[in-house]
Amino acid sequence: MNNSSIEAVLAHIDANIDASRARWFDLLRIPSISAQAAHKGDCIRAAEHMRDLLAGMGFEARLAETVGLPGVIATHHHAGGNAPRVLFYGHYDVQPADPIGLWHADPFDPQLVDGPGGPRVVARGAVDDKGQVMMVLEAIRAHLAVNEGLPVNLTVLLEG
Repeated sequence: MNNSSIEAVLAHIDANIDASRARWFDLLRIPSISAQAAHKGDCIRAAEHMRDLLAGMGFEARLAETVGLPGVIATHHHAGGNAPRVLFYGHYDVQPADPIGLWHADPFDPQLVDGPGGPRVVARGAVDDKGQVMMVLEAIRAHLAVNEGLPVNLTVLLEG
């Protein structure tokens, strides 16, 4: 990948930041608290959400049943047999938002707020790990849009 391709990917990210943020916020709104049995359905919904998001990006995506919550396995193996294989791992679940009284807003209603370093998103999972997962997936989305493919064969594994 050359510098003009990287610049084009970064320009695509900048031009589509609102749509990327909307997809991130959609995931943040799902209270996928794996430590609480009452949220098992939310965790399944988060897994299905991620499966569908990846399928929409051109991945072969499926849920993998486990003894606990389902995993999401998605592959994009269109780079050919000699291309490197890369695994990206993350999780779609979050820890409980307790103590709830310390939140200034609903922890599953993402807010863009001003912070000391500039705007930031406040929501349960905004950073660990839904934020990182979505950052990587949005970078992949931009790369696919600009370059119509990936230079690697990629497998995404997400668990709850």
